[in-house]
Amino acid sequence: MARVKKKIANVFRLMKKSIDEDPQYKKEIYNEETGMVFNSRIFFTTEEDEEESVSIIFDNGNMEIIEDAIENPTITIKYKKVKDFKRLPRSKPEEVINMLLKNKIHTSGNVSHMSKFFFLLVYILLRQKDTYNQRQEERTEKDIMSFEEFNGWINGTEHMNNKILDYKIDNVKYLDDPYLGKYTLKDFKTLNYLKYIRSVSDLEVCPERARLFTEKSKKEGYTPEDGNKEHPGLKMGKIVNYILSNKAPMIQEWSILPGTSTTKTLGTLIYPEFGAIIGWPELYSIDNRELNPHMIDQETIDILNYEVFPYWMDRNIREYTRVLDDNALSHQMDEHFVFYFMWKTQAISHTIPGFPDFLKKGINGILNELEEKRDQTSDQKVLDFYKGIELALSGVLTYSKNLEEHAKQKSQGIDDQSASGLLKERKKELLNMASVLSRVPATPAETLEEAITSIWIMWIALTHENAHMGLSLGRLDHWLQPYFEADMEKITSPEEKEAYIKRAIELMGNFFLRVSDQAPFVPDVGNHLFGGSSQDFALTVGGVDREGNSAVSDMTFIILKVTEMLTLRDPNMNARYHPGVNSKEYLDRLLEVNINTHATPSIHNDKQMLDALTKIGIELEDARTWAATGCVEPTICGKHFGHTNSMMYNMVAAMEMTLNNGIHPVVSNKKVFGPKVGDVSEFKTFEEFLDAFKAQLHFMIDKSVEINNYLGMSHQLLHPSPLLSSLYEGPLEKGADLVDGGAIYNTSGVAMIGLADIIDTLKVVKTLVYDRKEISFPKFSQNVANNFAGPEGETLLRKINSIPKFGTGDEEAVKLGQEIIDYVYDDFYSYMNYRNGRYIVGFWSMSNHVAFGVLSGALPNGRLANKPFTPGLTPVPTERDVLIENIRDVASLDTIKMPNNLAFNIKLVPGANDSHEEIINQFYGYTQSYFDLGGMQIQFNVVSSDTLRDAMEHPENYSWLMVRISGYNAYFVDLNKDLQMEIINRTEFKTH
Repeated sequence: MARVKKKIANVFRLMKKSIDEDPQYKKEIYNEETGMVFNSRIFFTTEEDEEESVSIIFDNGNMEIIEDAIENPTITIKYKKVKDFKRLPRSKPEEVINMLLKNKIHTSGNVSHMSKFFFLLVYILLRQKDTYNQRQEERTEKDIMSFEEFNGWINGTEHMNNKILDYKIDNVKYLDDPYLGKYTLKDFKTLNYLKYIRSVSDLEVCPERARLFTEKSKKEGYTPEDGNKEHPGLKMGKIVNYILSNKAPMIQEWSILPGTSTTKTLGTLIYPEFGAIIGWPELYSIDNRELNPHMIDQETIDILNYEVFPYWMDRNIREYTRVLDDNALSHQMDEHFVFYFMWKTQAISHTIPGFPDFLKKGINGILNELEEKRDQTSDQKVLDFYKGIELALSGVLTYSKNLEEHAKQKSQGIDDQSASGLLKERKKELLNMASVLSRVPATPAETLEEAITSIWIMWIALTHENAHMGLSLGRLDHWLQPYFEADMEKITSPEEKEAYIKRAIELMGNFFLRVSDQAPFVPDVGNHLFGGSSQDFALTVGGVDREGNSAVSDMTFIILKVTEMLTLRDPNMNARYHPGVNSKEYLDRLLEVNINTHATPSIHNDKQMLDALTKIGIELEDARTWAATGCVEPTICGKHFGHTNSMMYNMVAAMEMTLNNGIHPVVSNKKVFGPKVGDVSEFKTFEEFLDAFKAQLHFMIDKSVEINNYLGMSHQLLHPSPLLSSLYEGPLEKGADLVDGGAIYNTSGVAMIGLADIIDTLKVVKTLVYDRKEISFPKFSQNVANNFAGPEGETLLRKINSIPKFGTGDEEAVKLGQEIIDYVYDDFYSYMNYRNGRYIVGFWSMSNHVAFGVLSGALPNGRLANKPFTPGLTPVPTERDVLIENIRDVASLDTIKMPNNLAFNIKLVPGANDSHEEIINQFYGYTQSYFDLGGMQIQFNVVSSDTLRDAMEHPENYSWLMVRISGYNAYFVDLNKDLQMEIINRTEFKTH
């Protein structure tokens, strides 16, 4: 007899009573002011007992409870176990998310309706608004120093040491000491103060972009089903223009660059057309959660709850695609979290605009080109596309003019007669900003300050068009060097030169602080999937130019000095190093910055990357312009739309289905996802087992490509990028948006996760089951399913641990790894994306090696259930670890087959008695050896496990402690515990 459903139905009846009797609750489902009506059919059931089912129907302000299934539910929410279903009425948002991640809950249908329902539950039944109001009453203002009284603070740079270099290297022309070794953050009071303000500022939810985007979409109609039949690019041009024309012009106090991303000191941009709705249930609790709290005021809650989220329930990319693909199996697999994670549900912006041409032309120059192209065509679709670009660019001009007026107004508020010396200097800065804005970004930049300002203003605009997740800055040192040189040529004295170099450092430092003045609106699920990650936007320095000459310059070292002094997690610093072209001194400096910051930059072997890029058809001269995107992935700046992070692919899921004949046991013990390749007892040879694994890999590849292409089609229909397209070669010439294949080069990038665990699994199975025949495969598989419990499991683990694996110098393990790399490279490359480009693979993981690991069972290599995989291409830690063998094995893999790059993480800790010079030399030896052997990318965590454990115990002492995850940086204290422990448990190598 089903009893649980009766109790739940009775609780729902209390919810209905509150709605019927209290207008405050009634308006949550029927709001006459906004016109919002929540109509939905929600079906709750359990896999364990289908009789335990209850349904709710919301219909024009009425709520009906039915103790049974209903037809045509808007969403089905299926609990695996009745005991979890029983907890439904008192479920907090984070608990529901946790059950979804662990596949204790499965959904089918419009997940936005689930978000709305759980908001109603916590608001009406759990009374979260009451506790929220109490917290707001108890909040006190922080005691923050003013600029005038600021005299320094513990800023996280006190431990740093710097070498001095008294000669010029590479293409450095003006810096007498390229290392800028004499400067510290204390020499730049404004930068020091702005970093201080950042450290004491709470992250606040800013509704501005979401409100403006929604207002214009309601007016124009966002989807064809809304009646908007115009060209999607024209529609988006109108929306972008409206947002930028109505965005509040603001200048942060004491910043020397105009403009802000949000209306907050540190704010979130919200993209309701993508994934923001999943945060709906947390509106009254997001300020109080343990990880990554967001402060939010009641006005913002009301805007999101009543105006924004309701409009996007059926119009967001995920839901629109679900209807488009008829809830295909590939779509369902994405919603289980264990097979792959599709980034197009959240963003499409993993790319790099062509800023150099923009700086040379200015917006007016692009508009002139647009006019010429318009005169050459009569194709109405192309003309509409051009009109969308024109509107978007005009919006940027309007915003910059509004900023110019705002700077003038702020300057007028400072009285020349009564103002202090500091305020008089501030007035000069404000007037200078207005002067700069009177020229750029409308016209070509002529000075370093104009160039940086232009890029910053355009950056704000781009992040209001597209979700800011991986949109990257490119080769700023190479692009800004001509403006630095032009300024320097006007300088006539040593004193002027010294002052200008400091000004250049200040400008770049302000730019770093400005571009990182926002963070993503992260529902609690994001803390589990992408712990500590921000927007992951990369900046790349060094390498070679189009002709193959060294591109390391004065601006390279200015950017490195700023990176070192500010120790910000973003921009995500990447450095290209071309052996034989770039100098040893340059690599030494990269390593010194890495040592001082503990975690950055990531360092890339330019030669290997160029070989991989030219192999997939990119011209050598273009390949030499590559820069890192998001984490480590290469993009040909301004020519290549690669969405380099289109998906995160869990290779271990294919192995679990191989061991279970197409079933993924974490998801279901009944439903078959993959092909039925046979029971493990049927694999008579290792080759048969390997073929079965490849069959599951292929199945997942096929499904991941299918859903990615469906999502791409939704972007084509709903959310093209006219502003971003205007900054690329190709779209204007082709008359096609980037999402329609307008770029010169089109690819889709894949992150393959869990390869090291797969290599070790194959090696162990081959050794114990097939070569030595020490255990039958069914018995082995049963021990894996039992998580190696009991004496038999423990004995088996000891045997497993004795087997040489990847990273220990074992040639067979490397050979197995290469076979899998060859297979996934070829299979993915055989598919075409929705833009008529190829799929290319890389081996890095953001933090998904932890998320996927926590959601996976045990493996034959001895990894226990629910434990993280290793990050990127880093070998699994073993008792036999020797750093040089780790390096040799990773470098032995063919990087030609990794055109989307790799992440090789090393935790290397200096000896207690090592001098600064000795430490750098040790790091140099390992790095150069790795590159000499053919390695492509390397990154160091320079912090001991003991320090990390202390940071877990005393986070207040380590707010600026930065660590490298897999391709990106994060502050250690912001990470979830699983991710913190994964970093602690990485093998710790010593320099001595």
